[in-house]
Amino acid sequence: MISKRHGILFLCVLIATMSTGFAFQQAWTSDTGQPTKITGDGQNILVATASSVKEIDPTGAAVWSQDIALSNATALKAGKYVFLGTGNNAVALNKADGTTKWTKTDALGAAQPVKYVFVKGSCVIFSNNEKAIVLDRETGNNLTAVQDAPTVSEPSVFGGYYLAATSSGVTAYKGFMLPDLRVKSITKASDKTTAKLENIGLSDASKVLVKFVVRKTDGTYRTIHINGGTIAAGQSKDIVINGAFSRGYVIVDPYYSIGELNEGNNQRYFS
Repeated sequence: MISKRHGILFLCVLIATMSTGFAFQQAWTSDTGQPTKITGDGQNILVATASSVKEIDPTGAAVWSQDIALSNATALKAGKYVFLGTGNNAVALNKADGTTKWTKTDALGAAQPVKYVFVKGSCVIFSNNEKAIVLDRETGNNLTAVQDAPTVSEPSVFGGYYLAATSSGVTAYKGFMLPDLRVKSITKASDKTTAKLENIGLSDASKVLVKFVVRKTDGTYRTIHINGGTIAAGQSKDIVINGAFSRGYVIVDPYYSIGELNEGNNQRYFS
């Protein structure tokens, strides 16, 4: 006969055994030196120390290391390249081996160290608590002049806007002048289907291609491409296909030919 004490012990062991599928435990360590910043690019891990920038793989193994001192712990961002601030300079590194893609000397001006980096599409914002500038991702060339953009805390971005904190609130600057296309709605009638496209970005989108994949009443599918022309920033446009269709989906800019703020809102289904 099992005593009450032994029964409780058995129950505890059983619960512990059942919970072993979830374990918070050490997986590996990587001798990178003491990090001041850890981030990633969805593939590997970037580590900044006081005197270097390193990339390690998901097992902690070293990929590359460069002797670069960040001007601020937050001045590191991974996009197509590794973007960082070192002293007054803005730098892009190739992700494959850490070699320099380009350097923009005194990006924000003399005695203006880079503190923050933001990346969207083909644009990169480098800033500090007083200034901001937008550079081309591929070349480091100026897309804007240096802008006064004072902030009392770390800034942020939302959509195409650069958001700076002030003593009384938030000031928004148009930072990423890119379009942002989406399929806002789809209306299906007995003889036609209408997709309402909208550009919620900060610049016009031209040569907009729209792809319809629709199911006909006989059960077969049809793919239709339509040139949507230009959709100005903040404007919408209706794209219509004629015919009886039971269901399908619509994609605007299906082949990613337009650089956008957000590539994840370009498709919508209907039935």
